Amino acid sequence: MRRRDIAVLLVLLTAATADRAVTAGATEKWAEARPSATTPACPGGTFRWSGVTREERLTEISPVVTVKEGDRSSITFPVRLVRDILPRVDTSDGSVSAHRVLAALAKRLKWWSAEELAAPGENSADRELSWARISFLGHGGRFVDAKAVRVVEGSFTVACPGRTVYGSVTTWLNGNTDASLQCGVDPQTDEAWIREAYRLTCGGGTT
Repeated sequence: MRRRDIAVLLVLLTAATADRAVTAGATEKWAEARPSATTPACPGGTFRWSGVTREERLTEISPVVTVKEGDRSSITFPVRLVRDILPRVDTSDGSVSAHRVLAALAKRLKWWSAEELAAPGENSADRELSWARISFLGHGGRFVDAKAVRVVEGSFTVACPGRTVYGSVTTWLNGNTDASLQCGVDPQTDEAWIREAYRLTCGGGTT
């Protein structure tokens, strides 16, 4: 097998898998923001979104693991934190809750539900992580595993009685995206998070 073919096999991109289970603490997760006595409630109103982006961001990487040529055993990769993604929902007044904003964003994204999006108070470092377990089929070298989450950001307005509420949101989709890389073999991808993982663990160039 050619060296480039090995690199292609080792770059494993797994689509982020959403956890659709609604926990017993969902009521706490979606605690409603209470409008003040001087701010009228806004039970309806159409959301208008702008600048909605979706981007994979690196969150964890493993140490570099050296595999001897001919070794066909599987290796389990531990991971360490690179960055923590903190969800935020900011509005110009408290009449529009974080739950309502995320529900509207999920509708805008079409495929997701609000329960699949991280709410304020959660952070990416607290999610359950499974260690990567990979068999290298006898190919020697220095290998690293990386994980990312899909971050969603956007700004919005919502028409409320007598006023317009402005806001922005940062959240991420529950689940992980994974990549396994071989040091010295260019990952040959435009994915910024994969190239960042390579630089942090293997160095800036390839040999």
